[in-house]
Amino acid sequence: MRVSSSVAATILVAATAGACRPAPPPESPAPSVEQDSARATITQRFYASRPFGSEAEFNPLSLVINGGYDQLRTGSYRYVARVAYGTATKTILNSLVHPDAVLRQYGYARWLRNEMFPLTTKGDGGGQWYPNYHLHLIAGGMTYARTVEWYEQHGVVSHPRIAAAATVYAWHFLTEIVENGNRRPYDEDGFTDLAFFDAASILLWNQGWLTRPFGGRLEFTDWPGQASLSFPGGTIENAYMLAMLRVPLPRTTSWKAMTTMGAAFLVGASRRVGDNYWLSAAGGFDPADNPIIDQTTGRKSVSLEANAGLFVDRDGSLLVSMITKGGSNNGPTLNVYPGVLNRHAGIWVQSVRGGGIRFGLVSRMGLGLSSFTQ
Repeated sequence: MRVSSSVAATILVAATAGACRPAPPPESPAPSVEQDSARATITQRFYASRPFGSEAEFNPLSLVINGGYDQLRTGSYRYVARVAYGTATKTILNSLVHPDAVLRQYGYARWLRNEMFPLTTKGDGGGQWYPNYHLHLIAGGMTYARTVEWYEQHGVVSHPRIAAAATVYAWHFLTEIVENGNRRPYDEDGFTDLAFFDAASILLWNQGWLTRPFGGRLEFTDWPGQASLSFPGGTIENAYMLAMLRVPLPRTTSWKAMTTMGAAFLVGASRRVGDNYWLSAAGGFDPADNPIIDQTTGRKSVSLEANAGLFVDRDGSLLVSMITKGGSNNGPTLNVYPGVLNRHAGIWVQSVRGGGIRFGLVSRMGLGLSSFTQ
């Protein structure tokens, strides 16, 4: 099914016309001195408990599902019950316990060039350092900081950083399980991500000097998918992670430069509409596949396809998105989040490049059900 840019723009504008205002907070007992002290440290740089848009669906469970199963979109095999959880878990744990064996198998010099330092390109299995820095260290670190704020704003004020670290590591570990599949006996990619870049992201994004600039005109947040379990079928659809970074342009308060990273690597511009709405248009590429090109060492490459997106958000919380491609066979995908058509639920519709249409209904928990029609 072809969707023209004009039709996409019309859908975006029409869908957001009814975005609801946030409901007034419920009355609560007066806080104690201890609660006041704890709340004084709570920030809203990356998450602000907005009851509309993508932020209404953000929580630890939806994060783990969208992030953990993100890689399934790059293939047509999305049956969550058939993922080799046991085999992959053993391989990843074995890799973490025996790093010397991992690096001997992959090659120490190759590991340093391809994974740790920006010394190679994607040709011949190089360039794996790029997602390590871009997605794990930077975007993943921001999501960790965002999860800290989620826990703080939902009453976990004693150890929110520990809770957030456990949550993001559950996400990262599930990601490595899905990416690993049945590979044995070692997983160099999972070892590198979990032992180095994911750990470094938590340390880095705990630094005040890094997080303080965000939350005003400089924005960094997540615009994830609306993960849905297909019925019948048992596949997971529309699950992905997408981080959005937006920076102010000089001499204007109505325009910003923006980029997304994750399920789509796009660069574009955002235009203010009214007081707190933004319309964004961006182009770039979709990492449609991440094939293994050497079964012995596990070296990977990446397949890139042209991509584009239109987005409408309110104060950084995504209301509607239209992305032309997403993975191996996902065509134009429209996501409408809670607070646009209905305050309690979101919907999505997706054209399948091989023919047919997927659609889903998603609760405010960020999880839903989907179906498919020819």
